Amino acid sequence: MAFADLLGHDRVKDLLARGLKHRRLPPALLFSGPEGVGKRALAQAAARALVCAGGEGDACDHCAPCRRALRGLHPDVFLVEPVTAAIKIEQVREAVREIQGRPFEARARGFVIDEAQAMTEQASNALLKSLEEPPSTSHVFLVTASPQALLPTIRSRCQQLRFSPLPAPLVETHLRERVGLPPEEARLRAALSGGSLGAALAFEAEGYRALRDELLSVLEGLGGRGPAERLDAAERLGQQDDPEQALTVLRSLLRDLVALRAGTPRDRLLNADVGERLEALAREPLGERASSMAEAVGETRTALRGNANRALSMDQLADALAG
Repeated sequence: MAFADLLGHDRVKDLLARGLKHRRLPPALLFSGPEGVGKRALAQAAARALVCAGGEGDACDHCAPCRRALRGLHPDVFLVEPVTAAIKIEQVREAVREIQGRPFEARARGFVIDEAQAMTEQASNALLKSLEEPPSTSHVFLVTASPQALLPTIRSRCQQLRFSPLPAPLVETHLRERVGLPPEEARLRAALSGGSLGAALAFEAEGYRALRDELLSVLEGLGGRGPAERLDAAERLGQQDDPEQALTVLRSLLRDLVALRAGTPRDRLLNADVGERLEALAREPLGERASSMAEAVGETRTALRGNANRALSMDQLADALAG
């Protein structure tokens, strides 16, 4: 079944399946959590389950209604997503007209609004009325990685289902068994993905190695004795085009340093191909600080994912690393 084909989130899938089977699904659900963990896919599966001929709490993906919904051709399943950078009021007004209408074929209708935080203020206000007085046959699924960006009045009218990052072993197994990646590549991608299957699938090895080499140089600069030299190296982090990716790579290097100091063999490191440079760093005073540095990097990455101020967060991290 469709839910079973989606990776992880067993608790959320169980809640949805029970609500669908017993026809007690809330009129508005807010799917919130990190990018790339399967929120949109699960929302679309739930919308298909509403029109599935089986009606057993999941989409079979084989009956005629499911097949049409998969192709975007079912009149009772809708997807609203950003045009360029925003979801505009005209899109939401059209969706609201359909939300207020009766199903054409199925027992209920499903409306998935992906990247809901991209709704303009006018679009958000247009949606609000339909959430205040929803018909019993319409179900709205708002999908977002930034629920705090939604109007409080919209959040208050939705039952929120929170999605966590996917466990690294689960991502690794999927990459090996379903994507066909070699074990070492799958392990590296899973470890660096931050629990996002989307990030793991989009991983670009050549770019990663170039970035890793630059960040290794930063760590080697942090190992220098002079405070000015250490601060200069740390401040290079703030110049990265993609700070979240840079922090993910930096954390993987620091975790390898911690592993080396704990006696892990070089060939078991995530970055085994640069093990010689890592071993040299692990023997330096910086190696003693690797664990606390990795924690600081992880906290900064989490803050950036929560829309913290980039410049301030990176400045604070630079001070922590240079110390």
